Amino acid sequence: MNRRGAGRAARLQSAIPLLVLYFGLAALYAWQASRRPVPTIFTDELELTQLSRAIADTGEPARRGVAYESVATLVAYFLAPVWWLGTVSASYATAKLLLVLAMTATIFPAYALARFVVSPWYALAAACGATAVPALAYSPILVEEPLAYPLSTLALLTIARVLAAPSRGRVGLAVLASAAAALTRTQLAVLFAVLVLGLLWLAWSSEPGRRWRSGWTRWDWIGAVALAVGVALAFSAFMGHASTSWRNTTGFYKDRILDHSLEAMGALAIGVGVLPVLVGIAALARPRYERSDPRTRAFVVTSVAALVAFVWYAGIKGAYISTVFATVVVERNVIYLYPILFAATALAIERGVGRNWAIAGATVFTLWIVAGTPLHLGQYPYYEAHGLAIAAFANRELGWPEGRIEGALIVVCLLCLAFVVALRMLRRDSGAYRGVAATAAVLVLAWSLTAEVYAAEGERDLSTRVATNLPKPYDWVERATGGASVVVIGQQILDATNVWLTEFFNPSVKKMWSLDGTAINVGAPILTPDLQASDGTLTPSPETEYALALNGVELLAPVVDRRGRDTLYQVGGEQLRLRSAIIGVQSDGWMTGSSENRVATASYTRYDVSQDGQGFAVVKLSRRGFCVPGRDVPSRATVRIGPVTIGPDKQPALGRVTSTQTKILHQCTDEGFTLAPPTAPWRVEITIEPTFSPQEIVPSHSDSRQLGATVQAGFQPLFG
Repeated sequence: MNRRGAGRAARLQSAIPLLVLYFGLAALYAWQASRRPVPTIFTDELELTQLSRAIADTGEPARRGVAYESVATLVAYFLAPVWWLGTVSASYATAKLLLVLAMTATIFPAYALARFVVSPWYALAAACGATAVPALAYSPILVEEPLAYPLSTLALLTIARVLAAPSRGRVGLAVLASAAAALTRTQLAVLFAVLVLGLLWLAWSSEPGRRWRSGWTRWDWIGAVALAVGVALAFSAFMGHASTSWRNTTGFYKDRILDHSLEAMGALAIGVGVLPVLVGIAALARPRYERSDPRTRAFVVTSVAALVAFVWYAGIKGAYISTVFATVVVERNVIYLYPILFAATALAIERGVGRNWAIAGATVFTLWIVAGTPLHLGQYPYYEAHGLAIAAFANRELGWPEGRIEGALIVVCLLCLAFVVALRMLRRDSGAYRGVAATAAVLVLAWSLTAEVYAAEGERDLSTRVATNLPKPYDWVERATGGASVVVIGQQILDATNVWLTEFFNPSVKKMWSLDGTAINVGAPILTPDLQASDGTLTPSPETEYALALNGVELLAPVVDRRGRDTLYQVGGEQLRLRSAIIGVQSDGWMTGSSENRVATASYTRYDVSQDGQGFAVVKLSRRGFCVPGRDVPSRATVRIGPVTIGPDKQPALGRVTSTQTKILHQCTDEGFTLAPPTAPWRVEITIEPTFSPQEIVPSHSDSRQLGATVQAGFQPLFG
């Protein structure tokens, strides 16, 4: 064998351990993916599915037939081919597998990044650690992280290569890698900031840069600082113009940025057993005795720039979300730091921990973030911060209360400090040193993988629970229609999970409509049709072959199939015509109000009266669904009836009131109303005041809604 052949054989042999780890971890994550029956992260997974299906069908991204105005994520293009497989079940299974293989592939750029500073076996350990983290629980979920994680790591690798040995080709490659990552997940545009910071450091520390600074006076330094501040302010102003979240948080909620950035890092540290964060950060300040080399400097600069950029972004994102949605721990915005922290930890073990001041600072910082991070034990799985799954494990499986878990985490921080002290005191070539390092590596890997497995188990459990409420088979609409177009029309689509899943497993669903505007909860684009005539005709026409009516909406059209309260009608591309519709009643039958306005309202409109004959309009209100004897909340229920007309908002309304009945509702009882209906299409309006909250009556109850009563309404013939 010649020298070239021997070199190839040696490289192939050295790659075997890396490939074994890759396929071993991929097998674990693929098994986890196979046990996740349905998507649960809405509307993210549904929107990505819509975009990728449109790309597969037309080559252009779209949502429910409407062109997507923004730039679609690369994940949509990556997944597009899976929808050519035929059945949605096969396509979904393949999509999950592709995402698992992609996210696990982070092990390859993570290994190459670690090889910048450590030998192959240490790099292998660092790459394994970076791919056995809680964030891998995202791998079977149809979101951006599974592809963004490896691309981000690849971009960090290319940036480090630029800083180690700059050239135009390497700069271009780093720009392309950063652009690919940013096109996958917009947050990763911060990689350009990492690259720019690295290039500025390169220019500053270069020989021409040092010569240029050598003649500076004190006023030159003051001017340089003033210029830097001005550039920072100009950059902030530019970002405020381009980004609403940046403008609002840096302008009005600056105090929240630090809190959210620290909590994100705290969850990151908790998820991997603290050690990679404490040791990894300390290792970036290299010991004085260590001989400087370009690759180590490049790695350190890349790591510091990435830490600053990602942590700052997480703080801004978390602060912004707290103003428009909820206060969450945004760990998933800093998961891209895992490869750097594990590589830095390997560097510390193989070549020595950082300087004393860095160790002290990293210890204080780690204690601060771990102690200050809320554990959210009541929320499992916690999608935004899978690192907290290890705390949920201790609480749910070991029965530890929150206080004990918090105390244990502080003890872990102190043990990590003891590990650093041991590394400083023991000789690196001694058996004791290797034993301590190996034990720490095994414990960190076990901790981190346990958190990942438990986070994935939580996502699987949620998916399984959601799937139990979904009509079987999941693609029943597709089977009944043969793939012909379907419009969904319903009301009170507040918990839209089943609607989302029906659309996911039935690509024939092309449009989402609602009679009361609540279809907005299933994501854009949506429509609330107008009432064209009092006979129930709606406008415009959906121009679909079928209509799927939900939650009390009945159409005047042939019934094709039924699943529970969902009815599929054949409408033949014509305008929809309502037979009857109930508005203001949720999927479990309850009328609801709000805590600000404790009044519940609902209506029942009967458009088709051609076959009714003589009879009565009947309404039954019941509070048996929540019954706590002795805890009565009396409420006045008023029922009004009259002919239906079209209101100024082009929605149904009472033309005039022909009859009214009022009764008092009590807990654990029913009340019936019987009214004489007009001979023309008629409408009943129901008002209940005040409402009650089950949680106010029984604090441990999970339902905090303001409830009126469950409602049944319809027509009762006089004979028969």
